[in-house]
Amino acid sequence: MRISMKLQRSVPRSSQGDLRSSLPARVGNHDSATHRSKRPLGRNQSQANAQAIGAGLALVKPGAATPKPITNPAPVRRIGYVLDRFPRASHDFVLQEILELQSRGIEVHVFSLGLPDGRIDDTTAALARLRGPVSYFLAEEEDDAIGTEAPASQMMSTQACWIANQITSARIEHLHAHLAAGPSDVIKEVRRLTGVPYSFTAHSEGLYEEEADFRVLREKVEEAKFVVAMTEFDRGHLLRVCGADVGEKIQSIHMGIDLDECRFSAAECHDSDSVLAVGPLVEKSGFADLIDAIAMLRDRGHSARLTIVGEGELEQDLRAQVQRYGLGDRVTLLGGRSRHELGILMRVHTVMAQPWVADERDRDVLANLVLEAMAVGLVVISIDLPGLCELVDDGMNGRLIRPRDPLWLAGALETLLDNPGLRQRMALHARAQVERRYAAASNASDLARLFNETVIENRIAT
Repeated sequence: MRISMKLQRSVPRSSQGDLRSSLPARVGNHDSATHRSKRPLGRNQSQANAQAIGAGLALVKPGAATPKPITNPAPVRRIGYVLDRFPRASHDFVLQEILELQSRGIEVHVFSLGLPDGRIDDTTAALARLRGPVSYFLAEEEDDAIGTEAPASQMMSTQACWIANQITSARIEHLHAHLAAGPSDVIKEVRRLTGVPYSFTAHSEGLYEEEADFRVLREKVEEAKFVVAMTEFDRGHLLRVCGADVGEKIQSIHMGIDLDECRFSAAECHDSDSVLAVGPLVEKSGFADLIDAIAMLRDRGHSARLTIVGEGELEQDLRAQVQRYGLGDRVTLLGGRSRHELGILMRVHTVMAQPWVADERDRDVLANLVLEAMAVGLVVISIDLPGLCELVDDGMNGRLIRPRDPLWLAGALETLLDNPGLRQRMALHARAQVERRYAAASNASDLARLFNETVIENRIAT
């Protein structure tokens, strides 16, 4: 039996209802251990996301970019992308990667192991920009063929069979996954079932955790055609745990952003003395330290104002801290905002402060935020973390500080807010760094070359 849910662009503009009631998707569990979601989806949220999927195939958010024209008329390469959730609000770089590949004539079919986890407006805008199909692995609780308590290995096998059933008819010649675990485990099983070769971008889950099984990671690297590391730190780690003999397979391709979407804003466009912070309202985001720092600046006679964008369990605690310090006129908690709204906020603030004590699972999320801020001319203060120091050159294009040190954070903010000339120089250096190393267009070209070489090699072999 072929099990599939293929969302086509023929979904009518009026299709705003719950797609689950009309489409034949009935396997899997959107809260499975395979993609390790930290936030289970309730039925209402699942239905909202399903509505977004349907709407996204027909509607474009105002101001959303249209798909880029194909710049390479080479024969079509059909690549399957296996992702834990698509689109993910925190992983916009994956969307940019796919858009750049499709502009080069590569047909990308997305297989998402879970529903989108972002806002409906962001989801519709993202899906509307894709040329290729998107398939979702979905299940309703009442007719889930496996059961909500199914072990991760059984869920992975079912997901692999689901993908294997589709790739032959879709004539997919290569599979690629993001994350060092979850989706990359699934495509390894798909290769066993079908013989279709694979590659993956190794980041986040499964790469650094103490409980990670590096033997399994090494096996995946050995079987892959190639593996992408987004930072030199990640590449060095892969070489240490997998061995130097697989070094030729591990390619360094940096995270990329769309420079046309992230246009540079001159200094006069940024509101003076304004600080922006973005992230989940949880302890490791360090926003309590940031509020402490703003209180210190107020006591020193500075008029710094802080805007925090995000949602989370500590919202009430942070609001209480603001009131306790008497900072109600200086600190604003905006809640969640769309990517379009966040782009506007980045262009009008002076400094972005990201005092995240980020772990390995958050580092790519933080890097994506930092790159976008650097691109638009927002000077960044962030924690000195492995990999992140490859983006921010302390004192040249931003500042790196110790975690959980409000006094140091206040000093770094004070220096930048008091020196517009220094901010301008750092902003220009930051933009130049992004253009030189992190442009999605150039980085996707390297990835497209690897896909083309792999597909040609496979065609010759078969």
